Amino acid sequence: MTHRLTVTAAIATVLASVSLYPLLSGSRWFWMGAGAAVVAGTVGTLTRRRALPGLVAVIASLAGLLVYLTILFAGPEALARVVPTRSSLAHLWWLARQGLAESSNFAPPVPERHGLLLLTVAGIGIIAAAVDLLAVRLRRPAIAGVPLLVLFCVPLTTSNHRGSFGGAVVFCLAMIGYLALLAADGRERLRVWGRLVTLWQNGREGQNGRAGQNGRDVRSRRDGPDAQDAATGPRGGPNTKELAASGRRIGLASVALALCVPLLVPGLKDHKAFGGHGSGLGGGSGPVVSLPNPLAQMNNDLHRSTPAKVLVMRTATADPQYLQVYALDTLTSSTWSLAPTVVSVLRGGRLPAPPGLTKAMATTTQRTTITLAQGLAGSQPAGDFLPLPYPAQTVSVAGSWLIDRRTLMTFSPGTSLSGLTYSATSKEPDPTAKQLERSPAPPGAIAREDLSVPAAFSSLTTLARQITRGQTSNYGRAIALQRWFTTGGRFTYDLNVTPLSSSAGLIQFLTKTRRGYCQQFAFAMAVLARLLDIPSRVAIGYTPGTYLGHGRWQVKTSDAHAWPELYFQGAGWLRFEPTPAGSGGQDTAFLPTYAYPLLPVSPASPTSGPTTAASVPSPGASRPGGARGAKIQDLGGGSVSGHRPGRGSPVPVGLVILALLALALVTPRSVRALTRRRRWLSAADDGGRADAAWHELLDDLADHRIASPASESPRALAARVATTVLLAPAESDALLRIARAEERAHYAAEPAASATLRGDVVLVRRAVSRMSGRPARWRAWLLPASTLTPAGTALQHTLDVFGWMDRVTVRRRT
Repeated sequence: MTHRLTVTAAIATVLASVSLYPLLSGSRWFWMGAGAAVVAGTVGTLTRRRALPGLVAVIASLAGLLVYLTILFAGPEALARVVPTRSSLAHLWWLARQGLAESSNFAPPVPERHGLLLLTVAGIGIIAAAVDLLAVRLRRPAIAGVPLLVLFCVPLTTSNHRGSFGGAVVFCLAMIGYLALLAADGRERLRVWGRLVTLWQNGREGQNGRAGQNGRDVRSRRDGPDAQDAATGPRGGPNTKELAASGRRIGLASVALALCVPLLVPGLKDHKAFGGHGSGLGGGSGPVVSLPNPLAQMNNDLHRSTPAKVLVMRTATADPQYLQVYALDTLTSSTWSLAPTVVSVLRGGRLPAPPGLTKAMATTTQRTTITLAQGLAGSQPAGDFLPLPYPAQTVSVAGSWLIDRRTLMTFSPGTSLSGLTYSATSKEPDPTAKQLERSPAPPGAIAREDLSVPAAFSSLTTLARQITRGQTSNYGRAIALQRWFTTGGRFTYDLNVTPLSSSAGLIQFLTKTRRGYCQQFAFAMAVLARLLDIPSRVAIGYTPGTYLGHGRWQVKTSDAHAWPELYFQGAGWLRFEPTPAGSGGQDTAFLPTYAYPLLPVSPASPTSGPTTAASVPSPGASRPGGARGAKIQDLGGGSVSGHRPGRGSPVPVGLVILALLALALVTPRSVRALTRRRRWLSAADDGGRADAAWHELLDDLADHRIASPASESPRALAARVATTVLLAPAESDALLRIARAEERAHYAAEPAASATLRGDVVLVRRAVSRMSGRPARWRAWLLPASTLTPAGTALQHTLDVFGWMDRVTVRRRT
């Protein structure tokens, strides 16, 4: 029976499953997945008790996994909560379908819903069954790495990435499991040959190999070359420890080099499992960030545990615009999506005229320079989209770029966004309330494309009309919709909600839950606007982010945002902001100037509480020096020009390297001094002081590269050292007293007096140092071999991690 290989296969699967931690929140999925691996190994073991075909073993493993899933997720529907029935199978199928739907709606890390847990545990169980089949039954452990690799690579297919430390830990765990599987298989093959070759010799033989021992001969602890020779090779056969461990050390060293070299050599790029770029020492590196893929990618950015930098924007405007990346103007019964593009080539850096904006409309010009973060990458098959203030007139950017003439989205199929710097000139419409109130009907093309509403949303028409009762213009209705979302305490900003994926979800958000983030608010206002015959669409991009001073703004993934845009002939597409702003909402969001007029609130508005003028910002609040201006001043504690961001300078890499080198030089000497102090403090009697003096003598000799084999008696060692080092008579007498004290402590009835032993050790150490050359003295002082040799031995044993596994499993039999 190959029990060891079975257990190792299950452990390898569990270790590889740790790679799923960025995708799911909590830890229930891990323990359930570990249980699935145990079930797969148990069923596999039972099928191997008889000579059964491989197909029968596969069916049995899947059946065992089905029973396990039934117990976890469909117990009430099963017979005796264990045996699957038609009802339990139907319930599992329903949960699986629900999990598939939720996987497309949630951004990682997803909550521990039953459907998602079922899919995760079932996936781990199937991988465990495959690994058990390949590694144990078919004896193909190398090929068993393929399903483990599939499990490890699942997070890499998503937009969610691990941090550098987390990715390294996950990789090492998966590598340990796979190498352990290979080691266990090799051990089983050796066992089948007849004689088991172990890494550690039997304890009886190891003890008999010590010469001159009686009780506690401390010389057996020495690790010099001669001592190793004396202890090597028990009577049962040659010592195969080094031969067996060499392969593992080479493998682990190769893995370490593969991980470290891309971080140190410029131009080499590491795998996306490890955040950053191989820019060499001192190079800038950071987490890989993606521009918001409509909806899913924006949700991922907002749910990051640690926001990552996306770009830095430089502009002289104190109130910069939002940066638009996508414009979603196709409304289906489940979501908003991109419409087919009408593409033209960007020539001369000039964009087409924005739809609906006339020359009579006043505009505010903004000139912006944007530098995208290193590692920024687009996520659309059509190419990489530029974040731009809307509506942009000119763009100066390297590469070949295309433009959607209807939405002014700018994208390139082949130009990378990583580290890209470009500049844009935009003219934001600055309409008055009267101009928007008198806005004529939209043209036919806009009405056809941006007014269609699926029948699934028709039940919201009554709500839209109640909210806007008493308003006689599209502009008044738009302001009433926006105010209904942002005042009265009706809605709560909450990132921990299910992303919208159906008309039922939107209706529930508007009428029942009223909890959500920018996606829910933007979707809802845009749908309600269309029901009131106001052309609308949903834009996705970024708020201006955080002010850094000197006209610079930093935008992070936490500034990803969605907002509705409504069309008014003469002004074109105008941004509105139904999402709560400030500390209780989207922190960097703010209302545009034209969205501030104090319209009276109709008492017929559904569930509308009393609204005072104080609850609505004043018309000038978003002007420079107003809401955003005040926010900028608060950051600086005064004027904008006097702002100094409190950002610490990064620690120079050179200083870090020098500090590490200094620590490496000081550590061996410090350990040697602490060891000497501990020995003398722990010596409580003459025998203990004799042992301490002898150990100190051996360490001093080792530091000066003088051999002290364990087979040599203390008196013989003292005579050889006195002759080799040419000690003075007083120094030879001190050395002889140390050797005799050690012999008396071990073999005599009473130990010798120890009053002079500490002074004798110091005298001999100085004599040995005096007779050694200057390089040897410096080496003994800075890099004492008595400290480095045990450290090297410990490192070898650490690299022999799989040998320790063998030791645990073989101890009982030996």
